[in-house]
Amino acid sequence: MVSYFTLDATGEVTNFQKEISNMMHGCGDNPNPNAATVVLVESIVLQQLRSMLQEALNHSIMRGAKSISNFDIIYLMRKNPVKLKRLHDYQIKLEYIEKNSQAQATVSISTAPILASVEDDKDITAKKKRTHIEFIKELDEVDEVSQIKFDVIDYLRKVRASKLTEAMSFEKYEAYHKARCSSFRGGYGTNKGFIKLEKWVNPNKELKINLQALEILCFLAYETVAEIVDAVFLIRQDSKKKSGDPFSKFEGGYFCNPLSLNNSVYIKSGYEGVQAITVAEVREVLRRYFTPKTGMNGLFYRNMSNDLPIRYISI
Repeated sequence: MVSYFTLDATGEVTNFQKEISNMMHGCGDNPNPNAATVVLVESIVLQQLRSMLQEALNHSIMRGAKSISNFDIIYLMRKNPVKLKRLHDYQIKLEYIEKNSQAQATVSISTAPILASVEDDKDITAKKKRTHIEFIKELDEVDEVSQIKFDVIDYLRKVRASKLTEAMSFEKYEAYHKARCSSFRGGYGTNKGFIKLEKWVNPNKELKINLQALEILCFLAYETVAEIVDAVFLIRQDSKKKSGDPFSKFEGGYFCNPLSLNNSVYIKSGYEGVQAITVAEVREVLRRYFTPKTGMNGLFYRNMSNDLPIRYISI
């Protein structure tokens, strides 16, 4: 399979295959993901992000803005309060990390003149923009987001990670931890990772995207990869169905008793119990997701109304 990459104005190749490979491993895939599957997932994520940007651009033009902001991306998520809640919590975690980083930086430069720091604070206050949380509260007119107290998506992913790490050695756990930390951004509190992401989704710089919008795109790109992996395990759960036993497909997985997770998400205890996700499984995910009225519950039925021109896996 040919690698799915983009070329910027300077002819430089940009791709996220290494990062996506680590993300798939961190979400539950084999430690050595199938190379063809990684390329396919990369192409899906890139196509989804570019479609989001195009729709966000249309919205920004309608409101007379000069660039795509975080509000334009959040507006696309307005019909999914669960993902808005996850973005809300994600923003809180980022702010906590950035505050700790700033506190450490302040301690290291404590010998600097006080007047200079006051002037810097004024400049920062003047340039401060509205956060994701403020826009989410503005769009959440009936307080659906605030009423969500339990993140079932995060819980099920943590259950899967717990099953994978039950019998890991220290070396394998360290590699798995690094995979879990992979993302589409280079570091917290900096825009280093956004440079690569923008080259990937906007190689010719035809669109003007602010940093806050790129931050949400990082979140949605990761969610796209994670949702694909989650859906593959749903497919494997369906394959466990036994003829004549209508409840066999509900053993473990997304429908198990939280107090009895011996067969959670059909992953055997230990590091070697996971088979690499195949191209056929990812294609089956897409077939189920983009086929209207396929199933009445779970991931595959979300956002399936025929009046939606574009469907996004992460929203």
